[in-house]
Amino acid sequence: MSVLELSAVLAIAVVIAAPALVQFPAASVPNGGRAARRNFLRFAAAAALSGVVAGIASALVPEHPTPIIIAAANAALVGGPAYSWAGMRQLRENSMAPGWVVAGAVAVTFVTSATVSAVIGGPTDGFVLRLILVAVGCGGVAVEAFRLPARTIAPFRLIGVIFAIYAAYSAIRIVLFFAVGESAPTFRTLFSPLTASVLSIALVTALCVAVWWSDRALETRARQIEYIINALRSDIASHGAVTVYVVEVPDLALIRAAFGGPAAVAVDRAASMALHELLPDAAHRGRVGRHVVAVSGDQRIENLDDVVKAATARAVPNLDYREAIEVRVTRYALRSEEELAAVWPDAAPPGTRDLKTSPAGGAIA
Repeated sequence: MSVLELSAVLAIAVVIAAPALVQFPAASVPNGGRAARRNFLRFAAAAALSGVVAGIASALVPEHPTPIIIAAANAALVGGPAYSWAGMRQLRENSMAPGWVVAGAVAVTFVTSATVSAVIGGPTDGFVLRLILVAVGCGGVAVEAFRLPARTIAPFRLIGVIFAIYAAYSAIRIVLFFAVGESAPTFRTLFSPLTASVLSIALVTALCVAVWWSDRALETRARQIEYIINALRSDIASHGAVTVYVVEVPDLALIRAAFGGPAAVAVDRAASMALHELLPDAAHRGRVGRHVVAVSGDQRIENLDDVVKAATARAVPNLDYREAIEVRVTRYALRSEEELAAVWPDAAPPGTRDLKTSPAGGAIA
Protein backbone atom coordinates (compact mmCIF):
# COMPACT_ATOMS: atom_id res chain seq x y z
CA MET A 1 0.00 0.00 0.00
CA SER A 2 1.39 3.37 -1.02
CA VAL A 3 1.65 6.37 1.28
CA LEU A 4 -1.18 8.03 -0.66
CA GLU A 5 -3.48 5.04 -0.18
CA LEU A 6 -2.59 4.80 3.51
CA SER A 7 -3.41 8.50 3.91
CA ALA A 8 -6.78 7.93 2.21
CA VAL A 9 -7.59 5.06 4.60
CA LEU A 10 -6.65 7.17 7.64
CA ALA A 11 -8.73 10.11 6.37
CA ILE A 12 -11.81 7.91 5.93
CA ALA A 13 -11.21 6.36 9.37
CA VAL A 14 -11.40 9.86 10.89
CA VAL A 15 -14.59 10.57 8.94
CA ILE A 16 -16.12 7.32 10.20
CA ALA A 17 -15.08 8.10 13.79
CA ALA A 18 -16.58 11.60 13.65
CA PRO A 19 -19.60 10.75 15.89
CA ALA A 20 -17.22 9.69 18.66
CA LEU A 21 -15.46 13.05 18.33
CA VAL A 22 -18.83 14.82 18.39
CA GLN A 23 -19.82 13.00 21.56
CA PHE A 24 -16.53 13.65 23.35
CA PRO A 25 -16.39 15.18 25.90
CA ALA A 26 -19.75 13.93 27.12
CA ALA A 27 -20.35 16.77 29.54
CA SER A 28 -23.97 17.55 30.29
CA VAL A 29 -25.55 20.72 28.95
CA PRO A 30 -28.26 22.89 30.57
CA ASN A 31 -31.00 21.78 28.16
CA GLY A 32 -31.72 20.05 24.90
CA GLY A 33 -31.65 23.37 23.04
CA ARG A 34 -27.97 23.84 23.81
CA ALA A 35 -27.31 20.18 23.06
CA ALA A 36 -28.92 20.60 19.65
CA ARG A 37 -26.73 23.63 18.94
CA ARG A 38 -23.54 21.90 20.10
CA ASN A 39 -24.20 18.73 18.13
CA PHE A 40 -25.26 20.68 15.03
CA LEU A 41 -21.98 22.58 14.98
CA ARG A 42 -19.92 19.45 15.55
CA PHE A 43 -21.73 17.54 12.82
CA ALA A 44 -21.26 20.56 10.54
CA ALA A 45 -17.52 20.30 11.26
CA ALA A 46 -17.66 16.58 10.42
CA ALA A 47 -19.45 17.43 7.16
CA ALA A 48 -16.78 20.00 6.33
CA LEU A 49 -14.04 17.44 7.02
CA SER A 50 -15.80 14.97 4.73
CA GLY A 51 -16.06 17.64 2.06
CA VAL A 52 -12.34 18.36 2.22
CA VAL A 53 -11.49 14.67 1.99
CA ALA A 54 -13.94 14.26 -0.90
CA GLY A 55 -12.45 17.21 -2.79
CA ILE A 56 -8.87 16.00 -2.41
CA ALA A 57 -9.68 12.35 -3.19
CA SER A 58 -11.81 13.25 -6.22
CA ALA A 59 -9.00 15.40 -7.58
CA LEU A 60 -6.56 12.49 -7.15
CA VAL A 61 -8.77 9.86 -8.81
CA PRO A 62 -7.99 10.76 -12.48
CA GLU A 63 -4.24 10.43 -11.84
CA HIS A 64 -4.46 7.55 -9.34
CA PRO A 65 -7.58 5.47 -10.17
CA THR A 66 -6.79 2.84 -7.57
CA PRO A 67 -9.59 1.10 -5.62
CA ILE A 68 -8.68 2.77 -2.32
CA ILE A 69 -8.58 6.31 -3.74
CA ILE A 70 -11.86 5.76 -5.60
CA ALA A 71 -13.44 4.33 -2.45
CA ALA A 72 -12.20 7.25 -0.35
CA ALA A 73 -13.74 9.75 -2.76
CA ASN A 74 -17.08 7.93 -2.81
CA ALA A 75 -17.21 7.41 0.95
CA ALA A 76 -16.35 11.04 1.73
CA LEU A 77 -19.03 12.22 -0.72
CA VAL A 78 -21.54 10.19 1.31
CA GLY A 79 -20.27 11.64 4.60
CA GLY A 80 -20.46 15.31 3.63
CA PRO A 81 -24.22 15.75 3.12
CA ALA A 82 -25.05 12.88 5.48
CA TYR A 83 -23.39 14.56 8.48
CA SER A 84 -25.27 17.76 7.59
CA TRP A 85 -28.45 15.68 7.72
CA ALA A 86 -27.44 14.27 11.12
CA GLY A 87 -26.91 17.80 12.44
CA MET A 88 -30.40 18.88 11.39
CA ARG A 89 -31.90 15.77 12.97
CA GLN A 90 -30.79 17.11 16.36
CA LEU A 91 -33.81 19.42 16.31
CA ARG A 92 -36.07 16.37 16.49
CA GLU A 93 -34.17 14.61 19.25
CA ASN A 94 -30.71 15.13 20.72
CA SER A 95 -29.09 11.83 19.84
CA MET A 96 -25.92 10.38 18.38
CA ALA A 97 -27.95 7.75 16.51
CA PRO A 98 -28.13 9.70 13.20
CA GLY A 99 -24.38 10.25 13.34
CA TRP A 100 -23.64 6.56 13.81
CA VAL A 101 -26.00 5.78 10.92
CA VAL A 102 -23.89 8.12 8.78
CA ALA A 103 -20.65 6.53 10.04
CA GLY A 104 -21.98 3.11 9.07
CA ALA A 105 -23.00 4.36 5.63
CA VAL A 106 -19.54 5.85 5.06
CA ALA A 107 -17.86 2.59 6.11
CA VAL A 108 -20.13 0.45 3.92
CA THR A 109 -19.59 2.77 0.94
CA PHE A 110 -15.82 2.66 1.37
CA VAL A 111 -15.62 -1.13 1.64
CA THR A 112 -18.14 -1.78 -1.13
CA SER A 113 -16.62 0.76 -3.52
CA ALA A 114 -13.07 -0.52 -2.93
CA THR A 115 -14.20 -4.12 -3.44
CA VAL A 116 -16.14 -3.39 -6.62
CA SER A 117 -13.33 -1.27 -8.06
CA ALA A 118 -10.79 -4.00 -7.31
CA VAL A 119 -12.96 -6.69 -8.90
CA ILE A 120 -13.79 -4.68 -12.01
CA GLY A 121 -10.23 -3.50 -12.45
CA GLY A 122 -9.10 -1.20 -15.22
CA PRO A 123 -8.98 2.60 -15.25
CA THR A 124 -12.51 3.14 -13.88
CA ASP A 125 -12.94 6.17 -11.64
CA GLY A 126 -16.59 5.90 -10.55
CA PHE A 127 -17.54 9.30 -11.98
CA VAL A 128 -21.24 8.50 -12.43
CA LEU A 129 -21.46 6.81 -9.03
CA ARG A 130 -20.06 9.90 -7.34
CA LEU A 131 -22.59 12.11 -9.11
CA ILE A 132 -25.40 9.82 -7.95
CA LEU A 133 -24.11 9.89 -4.36
CA VAL A 134 -23.93 13.69 -4.41
CA ALA A 135 -27.43 14.05 -5.88
CA VAL A 136 -29.00 11.63 -3.40
CA GLY A 137 -27.10 12.96 -0.39
CA CYS A 138 -27.76 16.63 -1.09
CA GLY A 139 -31.39 15.87 -1.89
CA GLY A 140 -31.74 14.14 1.48
CA VAL A 141 -30.44 17.21 3.32
CA ALA A 142 -32.83 19.44 1.37
CA VAL A 143 -35.79 17.23 2.33
CA GLU A 144 -34.79 17.28 6.01
CA ALA A 145 -34.35 21.06 5.93
CA PHE A 146 -37.94 21.58 4.81
CA ARG A 147 -39.47 19.17 7.30
CA LEU A 148 -40.64 20.18 10.75
CA PRO A 149 -39.13 21.42 12.97
CA ALA A 150 -36.13 22.40 10.81
CA ARG A 151 -38.17 24.46 8.38
CA THR A 152 -39.29 26.78 11.19
CA ILE A 153 -35.71 28.11 11.29
CA ALA A 154 -34.89 30.44 8.37
CA PRO A 155 -31.16 29.58 8.06
CA PHE A 156 -32.03 25.89 7.89
CA ARG A 157 -34.30 26.63 4.96
CA LEU A 158 -31.36 28.42 3.32
CA ILE A 159 -29.22 25.32 3.86
CA GLY A 160 -31.99 23.29 2.24
CA VAL A 161 -32.02 25.58 -0.80
CA ILE A 162 -28.22 25.34 -1.15
CA PHE A 163 -28.22 21.55 -1.06
CA ALA A 164 -31.24 21.38 -3.36
CA ILE A 165 -29.41 23.47 -5.97
CA TYR A 166 -26.37 21.22 -5.90
CA ALA A 167 -28.57 18.09 -5.95
CA ALA A 168 -30.40 19.40 -9.02
CA TYR A 169 -27.10 20.37 -10.71
CA SER A 170 -25.73 16.86 -10.14
CA ALA A 171 -28.97 15.21 -11.31
CA ILE A 172 -29.02 17.27 -14.52
CA ARG A 173 -25.38 16.38 -15.08
CA ILE A 174 -26.21 12.66 -14.81
CA VAL A 175 -29.14 12.94 -17.22
CA LEU A 176 -27.17 14.89 -19.83
CA PHE A 177 -24.18 12.59 -19.46
CA PHE A 178 -26.31 9.67 -20.65
CA ALA A 179 -28.52 11.70 -23.01
CA VAL A 180 -25.95 13.67 -25.03
CA GLY A 181 -22.57 12.48 -23.78
CA GLU A 182 -19.79 14.42 -22.12
CA SER A 183 -18.37 15.55 -25.46
CA ALA A 184 -21.54 17.47 -26.44
CA PRO A 185 -21.18 21.29 -26.48
CA THR A 186 -24.10 21.73 -24.05
CA PHE A 187 -22.57 19.35 -21.53
CA ARG A 188 -19.11 20.86 -21.84
CA THR A 189 -20.51 24.38 -21.35
CA LEU A 190 -22.74 23.66 -18.36
CA PHE A 191 -20.35 21.31 -16.58
CA SER A 192 -16.93 22.62 -17.49
CA PRO A 193 -14.38 22.71 -14.65
CA LEU A 194 -14.72 26.50 -14.51
CA THR A 195 -18.52 26.41 -14.25
CA ALA A 196 -18.46 23.67 -11.62
CA SER A 197 -15.78 25.50 -9.64
CA VAL A 198 -17.62 28.83 -9.67
CA LEU A 199 -20.87 27.16 -8.59
CA SER A 200 -19.12 25.16 -5.87
CA ILE A 201 -17.35 28.22 -4.47
CA ALA A 202 -20.58 30.23 -4.43
CA LEU A 203 -22.55 27.44 -2.73
CA VAL A 204 -19.82 26.67 -0.19
CA THR A 205 -19.56 30.36 0.71
CA ALA A 206 -23.34 30.58 1.11
CA LEU A 207 -23.29 27.39 3.18
CA CYS A 208 -20.68 28.84 5.56
CA VAL A 209 -22.88 31.90 6.04
CA ALA A 210 -25.93 29.67 6.57
CA VAL A 211 -24.14 27.57 9.20
CA TRP A 212 -23.05 30.72 11.07
CA TRP A 213 -26.62 32.06 10.84
CA SER A 214 -27.96 28.71 12.05
CA ASP A 215 -25.66 28.85 15.05
CA ARG A 216 -27.07 32.28 15.98
CA ALA A 217 -30.63 31.00 15.54
CA LEU A 218 -29.97 27.91 17.65
CA GLU A 219 -28.41 30.07 20.37
CA THR A 220 -31.56 32.22 20.45
CA ARG A 221 -33.68 29.07 20.56
CA ALA A 222 -31.60 27.68 23.45
CA ARG A 223 -32.04 30.90 25.43
CA GLN A 224 -35.81 30.80 24.90
CA ILE A 225 -35.90 27.21 26.13
CA GLU A 226 -33.85 28.18 29.19
CA TYR A 227 -36.19 31.07 29.92
CA ILE A 228 -39.25 28.81 29.84
CA ILE A 229 -37.61 26.14 32.00
CA ASN A 230 -36.46 28.69 34.58
CA ALA A 231 -39.95 30.21 34.67
CA LEU A 232 -41.48 26.78 35.32
CA ARG A 233 -39.00 26.09 38.10
CA SER A 234 -39.84 29.45 39.60
CA ASP A 235 -43.56 28.61 39.43
CA ILE A 236 -42.92 25.35 41.29
CA ALA A 237 -41.00 27.23 43.98
CA SER A 238 -43.59 30.01 44.37
CA HIS A 239 -46.89 28.16 43.73
CA GLY A 240 -45.93 24.70 44.92
CA ALA A 241 -46.83 23.04 41.63
CA VAL A 242 -47.03 23.35 37.86
CA THR A 243 -49.76 21.67 35.85
CA VAL A 244 -48.58 20.19 32.56
CA TYR A 245 -50.87 18.85 29.87
CA VAL A 246 -49.43 16.54 27.22
CA VAL A 247 -51.69 16.48 24.17
CA GLU A 248 -50.98 13.80 21.59
CA VAL A 249 -52.58 13.07 18.22
CA PRO A 250 -51.60 9.41 17.68
CA ASP A 251 -53.59 9.13 14.43
CA LEU A 252 -51.29 11.46 12.46
CA ALA A 253 -49.38 8.59 10.86
CA LEU A 254 -52.65 6.99 9.74
CA ILE A 255 -53.96 10.31 8.41
CA ARG A 256 -50.70 10.92 6.54
CA ALA A 257 -50.82 7.46 4.96
CA ALA A 258 -54.51 7.62 4.04
CA PHE A 259 -55.01 11.29 3.14
CA GLY A 260 -51.53 12.68 2.53
CA GLY A 261 -49.02 14.84 4.34
CA PRO A 262 -50.91 18.16 4.02
CA ALA A 263 -53.92 16.70 5.84
CA ALA A 264 -51.73 15.45 8.69
CA VAL A 265 -49.98 18.83 8.94
CA ALA A 266 -53.34 20.64 9.01
CA VAL A 267 -54.66 18.41 11.81
CA ASP A 268 -51.50 18.82 13.89
CA ARG A 269 -51.43 22.58 13.36
CA ALA A 270 -55.09 22.80 14.40
CA ALA A 271 -54.30 21.04 17.68
CA SER A 272 -51.41 23.41 18.37
CA MET A 273 -53.41 26.54 17.54
CA ALA A 274 -56.32 25.38 19.71
CA LEU A 275 -53.98 25.04 22.69
CA HIS A 276 -52.52 28.50 22.10
CA GLU A 277 -55.98 30.04 21.86
CA LEU A 278 -57.29 28.24 24.95
CA LEU A 279 -54.15 28.89 27.05
CA PRO A 280 -52.46 31.97 25.57
CA ASP A 281 -50.46 32.68 28.73
CA ALA A 282 -49.24 29.12 29.24
CA ALA A 283 -45.79 27.83 28.36
CA HIS A 284 -45.93 25.86 25.11
CA ARG A 285 -43.47 23.30 23.78
CA GLY A 286 -43.75 20.29 21.55
CA ARG A 287 -43.16 18.55 18.28
CA VAL A 288 -45.28 17.00 15.55
CA GLY A 289 -48.04 14.93 17.11
CA ARG A 290 -47.17 15.85 20.69
CA HIS A 291 -47.83 19.24 22.29
CA VAL A 292 -46.98 20.17 25.87
CA VAL A 293 -48.42 23.14 27.79
CA ALA A 294 -47.82 24.24 31.38
CA VAL A 295 -49.73 26.58 33.73
CA SER A 296 -48.86 27.72 37.24
CA GLY A 297 -50.29 25.89 40.21
CA ASP A 298 -52.37 22.73 40.42
CA GLN A 299 -55.11 23.52 37.91
CA ARG A 300 -57.58 21.48 35.90
CA ILE A 301 -58.71 22.64 32.46
CA GLU A 302 -61.93 20.69 32.10
CA ASN A 303 -62.68 21.34 28.41
CA LEU A 304 -59.16 21.09 27.03
CA ASP A 305 -59.57 17.74 25.29
CA ASP A 306 -62.95 18.73 23.82
CA VAL A 307 -61.54 21.97 22.40
CA VAL A 308 -58.57 20.23 20.79
CA LYS A 309 -60.66 17.39 19.40
CA ALA A 310 -63.14 19.85 17.88
CA ALA A 311 -60.29 21.82 16.30
CA THR A 312 -58.74 18.71 14.73
CA ALA A 313 -62.15 17.64 13.38
CA ARG A 314 -62.54 21.00 11.61
CA ALA A 315 -58.97 21.07 10.26
CA VAL A 316 -59.70 19.28 6.98
CA PRO A 317 -63.39 19.65 5.97
CA ASN A 318 -63.32 16.87 3.36
CA LEU A 319 -61.55 14.37 5.63
CA ASP A 320 -63.94 11.43 6.10
CA TYR A 321 -61.95 10.30 9.12
CA ARG A 322 -62.20 13.62 10.95
CA GLU A 323 -64.85 12.65 13.54
CA ALA A 324 -62.80 9.64 14.65
CA ILE A 325 -59.48 11.44 15.16
CA GLU A 326 -58.11 10.43 18.53
CA VAL A 327 -56.76 13.10 20.86
CA ARG A 328 -54.96 11.78 23.93
CA VAL A 329 -54.63 14.17 26.87
CA THR A 330 -52.51 13.45 29.95
CA ARG A 331 -52.40 15.77 32.96
CA TYR A 332 -49.45 16.05 35.34
CA ALA A 333 -49.28 18.03 38.57
CA LEU A 334 -45.55 18.53 39.06
CA ARG A 335 -44.14 19.55 42.44
CA SER A 336 -40.39 19.18 41.99
CA GLU A 337 -37.68 19.87 39.44
CA GLU A 338 -37.13 16.13 39.06
CA GLU A 339 -40.75 15.62 38.01
CA LEU A 340 -40.49 18.58 35.65
CA ALA A 341 -37.37 17.09 34.06
CA ALA A 342 -39.26 13.83 33.47
CA VAL A 343 -42.13 15.51 31.59
CA TRP A 344 -41.11 18.82 30.08
CA PRO A 345 -39.07 18.66 26.84
CA ASP A 346 -35.48 19.89 27.22
CA ALA A 347 -35.77 20.36 31.00
CA ALA A 348 -33.10 17.74 31.67
CA PRO A 349 -29.74 17.30 29.94
CA PRO A 350 -29.73 14.62 27.20
CA GLY A 351 -29.12 11.16 28.58
CA THR A 352 -30.94 11.85 31.87
CA ARG A 353 -34.52 11.78 30.58
CA ASP A 354 -35.34 8.32 31.87
CA LEU A 355 -37.36 9.42 34.89
CA LYS A 356 -41.00 8.38 34.98
CA THR A 357 -43.71 10.45 36.57
CA SER A 358 -46.28 8.27 38.32
CA PRO A 359 -49.55 9.02 40.11
CA ALA A 360 -47.69 8.89 43.41
CA GLY A 361 -44.88 11.14 42.26
CA GLY A 362 -46.63 13.59 40.00
CA ALA A 363 -50.35 12.99 39.82
CA ILE A 364 -51.20 11.79 36.36
CA ALA A 365 -54.88 12.68 36.08
